[in-house]
Amino acid sequence: MTLREELPKRKRLIEYIYSIPERSPLELSELIRSNNYIGQEKAVRALSLMAFRHIRRLKKIYINDIDPMLLPKKQNCLLIGATGCGKTFLVELLFRDLLKIPTVIIDITNYSETGYVGQDVSSLLTRLFYAAEYDPDLTSIGIVCIDEIDKISSGHNSLMFSGAGTTKDVTGYGVQRELLKILEATEIPVSTELSHSTYGNYYLIPTRDIAFIAAGAFSGFKHVSKGENSTTIGFNRNLSARELNKIAVDYAPSEIENTSNFQNYGLLPELVGRFNRIIPFSSLGKDELCTILEKNVISKYREDFRLDGIELEVEHEALELISKQAIKKETGARGLESILTGYFEDAAFDIYSRNDVKFLKLKVAHDRIVSIIN
Repeated sequence: MTLREELPKRKRLIEYIYSIPERSPLELSELIRSNNYIGQEKAVRALSLMAFRHIRRLKKIYINDIDPMLLPKKQNCLLIGATGCGKTFLVELLFRDLLKIPTVIIDITNYSETGYVGQDVSSLLTRLFYAAEYDPDLTSIGIVCIDEIDKISSGHNSLMFSGAGTTKDVTGYGVQRELLKILEATEIPVSTELSHSTYGNYYLIPTRDIAFIAAGAFSGFKHVSKGENSTTIGFNRNLSARELNKIAVDYAPSEIENTSNFQNYGLLPELVGRFNRIIPFSSLGKDELCTILEKNVISKYREDFRLDGIELEVEHEALELISKQAIKKETGARGLESILTGYFEDAAFDIYSRNDVKFLKLKVAHDRIVSIIN
Protein backbone atom coordinates (compact mmCIF):
# COMPACT_ATOMS: atom_id res chain seq x y z
CA MET A 1 0.00 0.00 0.00
CA THR A 2 1.34 3.43 -0.95
CA LEU A 3 1.65 6.34 1.48
CA ARG A 4 -1.07 8.14 -0.49
CA GLU A 5 -3.45 5.25 0.16
CA GLU A 6 -2.38 4.84 3.78
CA LEU A 7 -2.99 8.43 4.94
CA PRO A 8 -6.80 8.50 4.42
CA LYS A 9 -7.13 5.19 6.25
CA ARG A 10 -5.05 6.44 9.17
CA LYS A 11 -7.08 9.65 9.26
CA ARG A 12 -10.33 7.67 9.44
CA LEU A 13 -8.96 5.53 12.25
CA ILE A 14 -7.76 8.60 14.15
CA GLU A 15 -11.18 10.23 13.80
CA TYR A 16 -12.83 7.08 15.12
CA ILE A 17 -10.52 6.85 18.13
CA TYR A 18 -10.98 10.55 18.80
CA SER A 19 -14.77 10.01 18.87
CA ILE A 20 -14.57 7.32 21.59
CA PRO A 21 -15.74 8.97 24.83
CA GLU A 22 -12.93 9.24 27.35
CA ARG A 23 -14.54 8.66 30.73
CA SER A 24 -12.74 8.10 34.02
CA PRO A 25 -12.83 4.61 35.60
CA LEU A 26 -15.32 5.93 38.17
CA GLU A 27 -17.57 7.35 35.45
CA LEU A 28 -17.45 4.04 33.58
CA SER A 29 -18.35 2.04 36.68
CA GLU A 30 -21.25 4.40 37.41
CA LEU A 31 -22.42 4.06 33.81
CA ILE A 32 -22.34 0.27 34.16
CA ARG A 33 -24.47 0.47 37.32
CA SER A 34 -26.94 2.82 35.64
CA ASN A 35 -27.54 0.04 33.10
CA ASN A 36 -28.69 -2.38 35.82
CA TYR A 37 -25.50 -4.40 36.21
CA ILE A 38 -25.75 -5.90 39.69
CA GLY A 39 -22.94 -6.98 42.02
CA GLN A 40 -19.27 -7.81 41.25
CA GLU A 41 -17.88 -4.56 42.66
CA LYS A 42 -14.20 -5.54 42.33
CA ALA A 43 -14.67 -6.88 38.80
CA VAL A 44 -16.53 -3.75 37.70
CA ARG A 45 -13.73 -1.56 39.05
CA ALA A 46 -11.04 -3.70 37.40
CA LEU A 47 -12.67 -3.80 33.96
CA SER A 48 -13.58 -0.10 34.12
CA LEU A 49 -9.91 0.67 34.70
CA MET A 50 -8.88 -1.73 31.93
CA ALA A 51 -11.29 -0.03 29.49
CA PHE A 52 -10.05 3.41 30.50
CA ARG A 53 -6.42 2.41 29.97
CA HIS A 54 -7.23 0.75 26.63
CA ILE A 55 -8.86 3.92 25.29
CA ARG A 56 -6.23 6.24 26.78
CA ARG A 57 -3.48 4.12 25.24
CA LEU A 58 -5.13 4.26 21.79
CA LYS A 59 -5.47 8.03 22.00
CA LYS A 60 -1.80 8.44 22.99
CA ILE A 61 -0.65 6.29 20.07
CA TYR A 62 -2.95 7.48 17.30
CA ILE A 63 -3.80 11.05 18.32
CA ASN A 64 -0.80 12.20 20.34
CA ASP A 65 1.56 10.22 18.08
CA ILE A 66 3.41 8.61 21.01
CA ASP A 67 5.70 5.71 20.13
CA PRO A 68 3.91 2.56 21.46
CA MET A 69 7.31 1.18 22.50
CA LEU A 70 7.40 3.89 25.15
CA LEU A 71 4.04 2.81 26.61
CA PRO A 72 2.94 -0.28 28.55
CA LYS A 73 1.63 -3.12 26.40
CA LYS A 74 -2.10 -3.60 25.89
CA GLN A 75 -3.77 -5.36 28.80
CA ASN A 76 -5.31 -8.80 28.39
CA CYS A 77 -7.60 -10.03 31.19
CA LEU A 78 -8.74 -13.45 32.38
CA LEU A 79 -12.15 -13.54 34.07
CA ILE A 80 -12.78 -16.50 36.34
CA GLY A 81 -16.07 -17.14 38.11
CA ALA A 82 -19.24 -19.19 38.32
CA THR A 83 -21.63 -19.68 35.43
CA GLY A 84 -24.19 -16.89 35.28
CA CYS A 85 -22.24 -14.45 37.46
CA GLY A 86 -22.06 -11.77 34.74
CA LYS A 87 -18.61 -12.18 33.13
CA THR A 88 -19.47 -11.93 29.43
CA PHE A 89 -22.45 -9.66 30.11
CA LEU A 90 -20.11 -7.12 31.68
CA VAL A 91 -17.79 -7.25 28.65
CA GLU A 92 -20.68 -6.81 26.22
CA LEU A 93 -22.23 -3.99 28.22
CA LEU A 94 -19.02 -2.04 28.75
CA PHE A 95 -17.16 -2.37 25.47
CA ARG A 96 -19.84 -3.05 22.86
CA ASP A 97 -22.90 -1.21 24.18
CA LEU A 98 -21.44 1.71 26.15
CA LEU A 99 -18.11 2.43 24.48
CA LYS A 100 -19.17 1.23 20.99
CA ILE A 101 -15.81 -0.45 20.37
CA PRO A 102 -15.85 -3.44 17.94
CA THR A 103 -16.40 -6.37 20.31
CA VAL A 104 -17.04 -10.10 19.88
CA ILE A 105 -17.88 -12.82 22.39
CA ILE A 106 -16.69 -16.18 21.08
CA ASP A 107 -17.12 -19.72 22.44
CA ILE A 108 -13.62 -21.16 22.06
CA THR A 109 -14.84 -24.78 22.28
CA ASN A 110 -15.84 -24.58 18.61
CA TYR A 111 -12.25 -23.94 17.54
CA SER A 112 -9.27 -26.18 16.88
CA GLU A 113 -5.60 -26.11 16.01
CA THR A 114 -4.93 -25.26 12.35
CA GLY A 115 -5.25 -28.36 10.19
CA TYR A 116 -7.51 -30.32 12.52
CA VAL A 117 -11.29 -29.97 12.91
CA GLY A 118 -13.44 -27.02 13.85
CA GLN A 119 -12.76 -23.41 13.03
CA ASP A 120 -9.23 -22.05 12.78
CA VAL A 121 -8.28 -19.96 15.81
CA SER A 122 -7.33 -17.05 13.53
CA SER A 123 -11.01 -16.77 12.58
CA LEU A 124 -11.50 -15.16 16.00
CA LEU A 125 -10.22 -12.07 14.24
CA THR A 126 -12.51 -12.71 11.26
CA ARG A 127 -15.46 -12.40 13.61
CA LEU A 128 -13.98 -9.22 15.03
CA PHE A 129 -13.59 -8.03 11.43
CA TYR A 130 -17.35 -8.55 10.97
CA ALA A 131 -18.09 -6.68 14.21
CA ALA A 132 -15.94 -3.81 12.90
CA GLU A 133 -18.20 -3.65 9.82
CA TYR A 134 -15.51 -5.12 7.55
CA ASP A 135 -12.98 -2.42 8.36
CA PRO A 136 -9.52 -3.95 9.01
CA ASP A 137 -8.29 -0.77 10.72
CA LEU A 138 -11.12 -0.75 13.27
CA THR A 139 -10.54 -4.48 13.72
CA SER A 140 -6.99 -3.72 14.90
CA ILE A 141 -8.22 -1.81 17.98
CA GLY A 142 -11.17 -4.01 19.01
CA ILE A 143 -11.99 -6.36 21.88
CA VAL A 144 -12.08 -10.17 21.65
CA CYS A 145 -13.73 -12.04 24.53
CA ILE A 146 -12.78 -15.72 24.50
CA ASP A 147 -15.53 -17.47 26.42
CA GLU A 148 -15.33 -20.97 27.94
CA ILE A 149 -11.52 -20.88 27.88
CA ASP A 150 -11.45 -23.39 30.74
CA LYS A 151 -13.00 -26.00 28.44
CA ILE A 152 -9.95 -26.21 26.17
CA SER A 153 -8.01 -27.65 29.10
CA SER A 154 -10.21 -30.74 29.26
CA GLY A 155 -10.97 -31.62 25.66
CA HIS A 156 -14.67 -30.82 25.99
CA ASN A 157 -14.74 -29.42 22.46
CA SER A 158 -17.79 -29.37 20.17
CA LEU A 159 -16.04 -29.24 16.82
CA MET A 160 -17.33 -29.61 13.28
CA PHE A 161 -15.38 -31.65 10.76
CA SER A 162 -13.74 -29.72 7.94
CA GLY A 163 -12.80 -32.75 5.88
CA ALA A 164 -12.37 -36.48 5.86
CA GLY A 165 -9.54 -38.08 7.77
CA THR A 166 -9.16 -35.31 10.32
CA THR A 167 -8.55 -36.00 13.98
CA LYS A 168 -10.02 -34.18 16.96
CA ASP A 169 -7.56 -32.30 19.15
CA VAL A 170 -8.76 -33.89 22.39
CA THR A 171 -6.15 -32.28 24.64
CA GLY A 172 -6.97 -28.68 23.79
CA TYR A 173 -3.26 -27.84 23.80
CA GLY A 174 -3.29 -27.23 20.05
CA VAL A 175 -5.84 -24.47 20.47
CA GLN A 176 -3.85 -23.02 23.34
CA ARG A 177 -0.70 -22.92 21.22
CA GLU A 178 -2.61 -21.18 18.43
CA LEU A 179 -3.94 -18.62 20.91
CA LEU A 180 -0.40 -17.79 21.97
CA LYS A 181 0.28 -16.46 18.50
CA ILE A 182 -2.54 -13.92 18.45
CA LEU A 183 -2.51 -12.74 22.07
CA GLU A 184 0.81 -10.95 21.66
CA ALA A 185 1.76 -8.04 19.40
CA THR A 186 2.03 -9.68 16.00
CA GLU A 187 0.47 -9.58 12.55
CA ILE A 188 -2.05 -12.28 11.61
CA PRO A 189 -3.38 -13.04 8.12
CA VAL A 190 -7.13 -12.82 8.66
CA SER A 191 -9.61 -14.27 6.19
CA THR A 192 -12.64 -12.19 5.26
CA GLU A 193 -14.76 -15.37 5.23
CA LEU A 194 -15.63 -17.92 7.90
CA SER A 195 -14.77 -21.06 5.99
CA HIS A 196 -12.14 -23.75 5.78
CA SER A 197 -11.14 -22.75 2.28
CA THR A 198 -7.54 -21.71 1.69
CA TYR A 199 -8.77 -19.38 -1.02
CA GLY A 200 -10.30 -15.95 -0.57
CA ASN A 201 -9.30 -12.50 0.56
CA TYR A 202 -7.03 -11.92 3.53
CA TYR A 203 -5.97 -8.88 5.51
CA LEU A 204 -2.78 -8.69 7.53
CA ILE A 205 -4.10 -7.37 10.86
CA PRO A 206 -1.82 -6.37 13.74
CA THR A 207 -2.89 -7.54 17.20
CA ARG A 208 -0.74 -5.00 19.07
CA ASP A 209 -3.79 -2.93 20.04
CA ILE A 210 -6.45 -5.67 20.22
CA ALA A 211 -7.35 -6.43 23.83
CA PHE A 212 -8.21 -10.04 24.61
CA ILE A 213 -10.48 -10.96 27.51
CA ALA A 214 -10.85 -14.64 28.35
CA ALA A 215 -13.61 -15.99 30.59
CA GLY A 216 -14.40 -19.32 32.18
CA ALA A 217 -16.16 -20.96 35.11
CA PHE A 218 -13.19 -23.27 35.88
CA SER A 219 -15.29 -25.85 37.70
CA GLY A 220 -13.10 -27.98 39.94
CA PHE A 221 -10.33 -25.35 39.94
CA LYS A 222 -10.56 -24.86 43.71
CA HIS A 223 -9.73 -28.52 44.29
CA VAL A 224 -6.83 -28.35 41.85
CA SER A 225 -5.48 -25.29 43.65
CA LYS A 226 -5.52 -27.31 46.89
CA GLY A 227 -3.38 -30.02 45.32
CA GLU A 228 -6.28 -32.37 44.57
CA ASN A 229 -5.10 -33.10 41.02
CA SER A 230 -5.80 -35.91 38.62
CA THR A 231 -4.23 -38.47 40.98
CA THR A 232 -7.24 -38.06 43.24
CA ILE A 233 -9.68 -38.75 40.44
CA GLY A 234 -11.01 -42.28 40.08
CA PHE A 235 -12.09 -45.06 42.41
CA ASN A 236 -9.65 -44.00 45.11
CA ARG A 237 -10.67 -40.37 45.37
CA ASN A 238 -12.27 -38.99 48.48
CA LEU A 239 -14.24 -36.30 46.65
CA SER A 240 -17.64 -36.87 45.13
CA ALA A 241 -18.22 -35.85 41.52
CA ARG A 242 -20.58 -33.21 42.82
CA GLU A 243 -17.83 -31.68 44.99
CA LEU A 244 -15.13 -31.92 42.32
CA ASN A 245 -17.20 -30.24 39.60
CA LYS A 246 -18.90 -27.68 41.78
CA ILE A 247 -19.26 -24.46 39.79
CA ALA A 248 -20.73 -21.89 42.18
CA VAL A 249 -17.60 -21.14 44.19
CA ASP A 250 -15.55 -18.06 45.00
CA TYR A 251 -11.80 -17.77 44.56
CA ALA A 252 -9.24 -16.29 46.91
CA PRO A 253 -6.44 -14.13 45.42
CA SER A 254 -3.83 -16.72 46.44
CA GLU A 255 -5.62 -19.38 44.36
CA ILE A 256 -5.71 -17.44 41.11
CA GLU A 257 -2.34 -15.70 41.39
CA ASN A 258 -0.41 -18.98 41.29
CA THR A 259 0.20 -19.91 37.64
CA SER A 260 0.95 -23.51 38.59
CA ASN A 261 -2.69 -23.96 39.63
CA PHE A 262 -3.76 -23.17 36.07
CA GLN A 263 -1.06 -25.46 34.73
CA ASN A 264 -2.35 -28.30 36.92
CA TYR A 265 -5.83 -27.52 35.62
CA GLY A 266 -4.58 -28.06 32.07
CA LEU A 267 -3.66 -24.62 30.71
CA LEU A 268 -0.24 -23.81 29.32
CA PRO A 269 1.66 -21.50 31.68
CA GLU A 270 2.67 -19.43 28.63
CA LEU A 271 -1.02 -18.89 27.85
CA VAL A 272 -1.90 -17.82 31.38
CA GLY A 273 1.13 -15.53 31.31
CA ARG A 274 -0.35 -13.68 28.32
CA PHE A 275 -3.05 -12.29 30.62
CA ASN A 276 -1.73 -9.35 32.61
CA ARG A 277 -4.67 -9.39 35.01
CA ILE A 278 -6.74 -12.26 36.42
CA ILE A 279 -10.08 -10.99 37.73
CA PRO A 280 -12.19 -13.22 40.02
CA PHE A 281 -15.99 -12.97 39.94
CA SER A 282 -17.94 -14.01 43.02
CA SER A 283 -21.03 -16.21 42.98
CA LEU A 284 -24.21 -14.15 43.04
CA GLY A 285 -26.20 -14.35 46.27
CA LYS A 286 -29.96 -14.47 46.78
CA ASP A 287 -30.39 -10.73 47.22
CA GLU A 288 -28.37 -9.94 44.07
CA LEU A 289 -30.32 -12.49 42.04
CA CYS A 290 -33.61 -11.02 43.30
CA THR A 291 -32.51 -7.58 42.15
CA ILE A 292 -31.42 -8.90 38.74
CA LEU A 293 -34.69 -10.78 38.40
CA GLU A 294 -36.75 -7.69 39.15
CA LYS A 295 -34.76 -5.11 37.18
CA ASN A 296 -33.57 -7.09 34.18
CA VAL A 297 -36.16 -9.84 33.68
CA ILE A 298 -39.54 -9.14 35.25
CA SER A 299 -39.50 -5.47 34.24
CA LYS A 300 -39.41 -6.53 30.58
CA TYR A 301 -42.19 -9.08 30.98
CA ARG A 302 -44.20 -6.51 32.92
CA GLU A 303 -43.90 -4.10 29.98
CA ASP A 304 -44.73 -6.83 27.47
CA PHE A 305 -47.91 -7.75 29.38
CA ARG A 306 -48.79 -4.07 29.82
CA LEU A 307 -48.76 -3.55 26.07
CA ASP A 308 -51.40 -6.31 25.89
CA GLY A 309 -53.52 -4.67 28.59
CA ILE A 310 -52.47 -7.06 31.36
CA GLU A 311 -50.94 -6.12 34.72
CA LEU A 312 -48.18 -8.41 36.01
CA GLU A 313 -47.37 -8.58 39.72
CA VAL A 314 -44.73 -10.80 41.30
CA GLU A 315 -44.49 -10.97 45.09
CA HIS A 316 -41.07 -10.62 46.67
CA GLU A 317 -41.38 -14.09 48.23
CA ALA A 318 -41.66 -15.48 44.70
CA LEU A 319 -38.51 -13.63 43.67
CA GLU A 320 -36.66 -15.16 46.60
CA LEU A 321 -37.84 -18.68 45.81
CA ILE A 322 -36.81 -18.38 42.15
CA SER A 323 -33.41 -17.02 43.21
CA LYS A 324 -32.89 -19.89 45.65
CA GLN A 325 -33.67 -22.37 42.88
CA ALA A 326 -31.14 -20.69 40.57
CA ILE A 327 -28.51 -20.96 43.31
CA LYS A 328 -29.35 -24.62 43.87
CA LYS A 329 -29.08 -25.37 40.14
CA GLU A 330 -25.85 -23.32 39.95
CA THR A 331 -27.14 -21.47 36.90
CA GLY A 332 -26.75 -18.00 38.40
CA ALA A 333 -28.45 -15.09 36.66
CA ARG A 334 -28.47 -17.02 33.38
CA GLY A 335 -31.13 -19.42 34.66
CA LEU A 336 -33.52 -16.88 36.20
CA GLU A 337 -35.65 -16.27 33.13
CA SER A 338 -36.20 -19.95 32.33
CA ILE A 339 -37.28 -20.65 35.93
CA LEU A 340 -39.61 -17.65 35.93
CA THR A 341 -41.29 -18.44 32.61
CA GLY A 342 -41.76 -22.04 33.69
CA TYR A 343 -44.04 -20.83 36.48
CA PHE A 344 -46.35 -18.61 34.48
CA GLU A 345 -46.29 -20.54 31.20
CA ASP A 346 -49.65 -22.25 31.76
CA ALA A 347 -51.21 -19.02 33.02
CA ALA A 348 -49.86 -17.11 30.00
CA PHE A 349 -51.32 -19.76 27.68
CA ASP A 350 -54.75 -19.24 29.22
CA ILE A 351 -54.40 -15.44 29.27
CA TYR A 352 -53.60 -15.17 25.58
CA SER A 353 -56.34 -17.65 24.73
CA ARG A 354 -58.96 -15.40 26.36
CA ASN A 355 -59.93 -11.77 25.98
CA ASP A 356 -61.15 -10.96 29.49
CA VAL A 357 -57.96 -11.35 31.60
CA LYS A 358 -56.43 -8.15 32.92
CA PHE A 359 -54.27 -9.34 35.82
CA LEU A 360 -51.58 -11.98 36.47
CA LYS A 361 -49.93 -12.46 39.84
CA LEU A 362 -47.22 -14.84 41.01
CA LYS A 363 -47.19 -15.61 44.73
CA VAL A 364 -45.89 -18.27 47.11
CA ALA A 365 -48.32 -20.72 48.67
CA HIS A 366 -47.24 -23.82 50.58
CA ASP A 367 -43.59 -23.33 49.56
CA ARG A 368 -44.37 -23.28 45.85
CA ILE A 369 -45.15 -20.55 43.35
CA VAL A 370 -48.70 -20.31 42.07
CA SER A 371 -50.23 -17.99 39.50
CA ILE A 372 -53.46 -16.07 39.93
CA ILE A 373 -55.32 -14.60 36.96
CA ASN A 374 -58.49 -12.54 36.79
